[in-house]
Amino acid sequence: MLFLNAFAGCLIAQNSPIIYSMEDFRFKRVRDGLYTTQNLKLSDIQGTPYLVTDFISGKIVTSDGSAVTNIPLRYNAFTDDLEFKKGDDVFIIDPKSIVKKAEFGGAVFSYMSYFSGGKIHDGFLKILTEGKATLLARYSVGFMPKEDVKPFIEPKPARFKAAAKENFITFEGTPAKSFSNKKGLLELFGEKKGEMEAFISKNNLSVKDDDQLILIVKHYNTL
Repeated sequence: MLFLNAFAGCLIAQNSPIIYSMEDFRFKRVRDGLYTTQNLKLSDIQGTPYLVTDFISGKIVTSDGSAVTNIPLRYNAFTDDLEFKKGDDVFIIDPKSIVKKAEFGGAVFSYMSYFSGGKIHDGFLKILTEGKATLLARYSVGFMPKEDVKPFIEPKPARFKAAAKENFITFEGTPAKSFSNKKGLLELFGEKKGEMEAFISKNNLSVKDDDQLILIVKHYNTL
């Protein structure tokens, strides 16, 4: 319990947050609230809500600048939760806002604000490259309930959909804005739109490829 106590002590310094036990993780309500499942354990659902199912040792930097290392971490893209493990017990870090950065498995996640559906939301986004413009990716996993039994048709079990990814950019701490194509990306570059369009065209870069997107944003950060 030394690790858990140390980590909990670090978190408790932040407005006395609660750490929820997830030893027996259950999904009783779908995120959008339109329907519910009946006492389904994770093992009862096909697919996975995780980008990577296994826990990977990592590091958390908190909002006050404290750091906790050697934490087994994973990201739940269905609930938008960062989970950590101690022994056989799994815990959710709450409040999420305590996490400035979580680094594990070569990925870096940060809890931040972003625009979606005309509103500002808060959630975990993966940092792809940082600078005056920071390129981000947000992952989400949908859920499909078990289908009702129908004559002559084998019902599909409850299942998670494959993770979907949406790209965002934030400029020096402003709420991140999404884009899905080159036109949308260029609009976010404002007065640098013309220069960036020329750079993308000259180098035949695609906004559909993360590596090429990183090159685009890194070039913007040099202007």
